[in-house]
Amino acid sequence: MPLALALDLGTTSIAAAAVSLEGKLIGVVRRPNDAGITGLKVDSAEQDPQRLREIAFGVLKELAGTLPEAPHCLGITGQMHGVLLTDAARRPLTRLITWQDRRANLCVPGTELTWLQERLSLLNEASLEPTGCRLAAGYMGMTLSMLCDPLSAALYGSFPTADVHKASVVADWIAAELTDGMIVTDPGNAASSGVFDLPHRDWHTKLLEELGVPEAWLPEVRESGAVIGHLSSAAAAATGLPEGLSVCNAIGDNQAAVLGSVPAGNPAIQINVGTGGQINWPVTEFVRVEGMDTRPLPLGRQMLVGAGLSGGDAYAWVNRTVGSWLSAFGAPSDIATVYARLNALAAAAPFEAEGLTCEPLFRGTRREPLARGKFHGITYDNFTPGNVARAVLRGIAAGMYSFYEQAGTWQPTTLTRIIGSGNGLRQNPLLVEAIEATFQRDVWFPVHEEEACFGTALLAGVSTGLWPSLEAAGGLIQLKKATEA
Repeated sequence: MPLALALDLGTTSIAAAAVSLEGKLIGVVRRPNDAGITGLKVDSAEQDPQRLREIAFGVLKELAGTLPEAPHCLGITGQMHGVLLTDAARRPLTRLITWQDRRANLCVPGTELTWLQERLSLLNEASLEPTGCRLAAGYMGMTLSMLCDPLSAALYGSFPTADVHKASVVADWIAAELTDGMIVTDPGNAASSGVFDLPHRDWHTKLLEELGVPEAWLPEVRESGAVIGHLSSAAAAATGLPEGLSVCNAIGDNQAAVLGSVPAGNPAIQINVGTGGQINWPVTEFVRVEGMDTRPLPLGRQMLVGAGLSGGDAYAWVNRTVGSWLSAFGAPSDIATVYARLNALAAAAPFEAEGLTCEPLFRGTRREPLARGKFHGITYDNFTPGNVARAVLRGIAAGMYSFYEQAGTWQPTTLTRIIGSGNGLRQNPLLVEAIEATFQRDVWFPVHEEEACFGTALLAGVSTGLWPSLEAAGGLIQLKKATEA
């Protein structure tokens, strides 16, 4: 029974999974991603790449010990937009600066413009059109532009610029570490940088010049999921997987979750909620919709993406806030206990939260980074923990719907159901309820969990001959209504 493996390098957790030829999850291993660097300034978000590598190899080794037979291939996915600089020997020269980093929203020294505003003011709007997405804080292209500017040294520290060989997302670096090969990328991860010419499937030379980023730093672009090498002897010893195992090109976690939840050729609106949240639907050609990204899907397809920053982290804000209030009054409580009580209070609260509404933009948005969360309709009686939780969940759903509303002629009116993915949605039936009420469509879930791992394994299996096509592999996906879960 051939097995396709997948490794998912998430922002808050790292997972590995095996998928059988029949489309069954044979095994899953998940560990917290504790590689985050603590003590940084509030706008900074960095992770230790070596620690991340250690966790990744560890989950693969744990999975390897459970497999009934040798695997056929290994696919990789993970967090997008961030950047890691490495030398010619793939040694990290910086920490991983993640997609959550907001230093581009700080002002350039001596000006009233943020780094992002200053860079965008220098760019021709036509240069941004073919990227599929507008530059934003946390995007690789924006972060690299700042790293190349001496004025940013106070924000990021110094590093040996002359030693930089490649800039990559972390999944591409891990893939190279597994194969002991060169760092390459795929169209999806490349497009997440904001400096990729999506229609021509190549780096945007003119835009890179305008941003002051050396094009030589950027990796070669190969097809999503294509075999890029084989597991090295050192990586085999560290992971317990067989030396020579085919390792496939990484794919972004957004695209992986779509592949692992929406059967190819059976379009639907897809909503993924993890730390953040995204709403996606397929389009027949490269288009630009204000406020949304156009991203590539394997193989040669496109999708529109509303990448909201309000997802599971917004509900986690409620938990942290309640916990901090409890601690301030001498009643400390652990996260799990607060969540359990919050969920119970929210379930008991009326759906409309007694008129309380929330815009849960606690981190701002990519287009409006300085936007902040707001509560409306507060009375003497309705600002209760249950109503606050309800209002935040409805606010997350409303944020997703705003992308749907603004899509104009590209609004997916013929797509009659929503397919959900991500633990932030699966584990919160009240958020499912809010999405169904907002969109007036049922939410369905794949029978299997770990959608990003599942989609990554399917893509790797197609690339290595386990399944003849993505349509055939996607046909293995079984769905059920959220109300039947």
